[in-house]
Amino acid sequence: MTRGLSMARLIMREMQRAKINTALCFAVVLLATGLLIGMVSVTRASVNATRIMMKRMGFNLLITPEGVDVAQYQALNFQDKDMPEEYVQRLAENGAILAQHFVGKYQKTVQLDGNVAVLTGVLAEVPRTGTRKTPMPTAYDVPRGTVYLGAALAPALGVAAGDSVDILGKRFPVGRVLDEVGAPPEDIRIFAHLHDVQELVGRPGRINAVDALACHCQGVVDDVIAALQKSITETLPDVDVRPYQSILLARQKQRLFIARLELIALAIVMAGSATAIWGLTYQNVHNRRQEIGVLRALGIADWRIALIFVGKTLVYSLAGAAAGCALGYTVAAHASIIEFPVSPPKALAVTLLFVTPFIAAAFALPPVLGGLLQDPADVIQDGA
Repeated sequence: MTRGLSMARLIMREMQRAKINTALCFAVVLLATGLLIGMVSVTRASVNATRIMMKRMGFNLLITPEGVDVAQYQALNFQDKDMPEEYVQRLAENGAILAQHFVGKYQKTVQLDGNVAVLTGVLAEVPRTGTRKTPMPTAYDVPRGTVYLGAALAPALGVAAGDSVDILGKRFPVGRVLDEVGAPPEDIRIFAHLHDVQELVGRPGRINAVDALACHCQGVVDDVIAALQKSITETLPDVDVRPYQSILLARQKQRLFIARLELIALAIVMAGSATAIWGLTYQNVHNRRQEIGVLRALGIADWRIALIFVGKTLVYSLAGAAAGCALGYTVAAHASIIEFPVSPPKALAVTLLFVTPFIAAAFALPPVLGGLLQDPADVIQDGA
């Protein structure tokens, strides 16, 4: 009965005779593939959006000389402890350190016309060696002989950009008045070139803090902090490493949350697709059990009969995956997370086109095998 027909023609005839079933299975694969592309694209865009927004908040690691009193430091008493300026370069050159975007600075609280100000000497940001990083938005590259004033300090002193201020007996032109930050003591800072500040305070070649940005690390939050501190203190044992908890931990927890959410969504889509394909294949095999019984009674090998149904699954799943990828990429191209575009990974479509048919075939195989385990005589007799 089937010897004159190729397997491809048998598969096409099976699809034609079960049009509704085939269309429903195609729709399941299309929706599942489209949802996976949308889910992965949105979650990755969310992580990227959070990364950029957290970066805008500034550095999340503070490196100070060992033994600095935290309470005094937060009260703007930066004490007399300092460390060599070359520590910044040593941090940047060590690829094992779990941080990047290093800015060395020297801070000192001063009085200007009765106003408390934090004199802050900085050099241009030093990225980790071997990387090309966009400088942090709070990493100011101040020209020598110029100062930038915080948003609260400038009006308190009655000066604006282009005016000049006297700092510890030396006059400096005001190059910029910075935007308001709203977090103390940022709006009362005076940013100047590090070497200018070192000259003013008589501490050449010294700094008393390094700002850094922690890299993305795998693992739970407590382990991440311990790993960050260890990676830095192994290079510079005479420093203390203090993460800005609210910034660093929020970023890490958000990444872990998104990763878990992606896994849960993937499990739900896979379970739903498996149930739908299994059920639809079972219904198809059940409706065709008499034909299967006749074919087996005529001596057609079980593997050839199974290949008809599995081949059908491979065809509709490949077509569904291709349509789902097209749908997912089209929708993603017109979507965004806040102001950040949703861009699906290019390799994802290739992976889905290759993997989806085999997964769908695995879902469909149990009901097909179940139908072949029935005795042909019993099936034919039931239909008589």
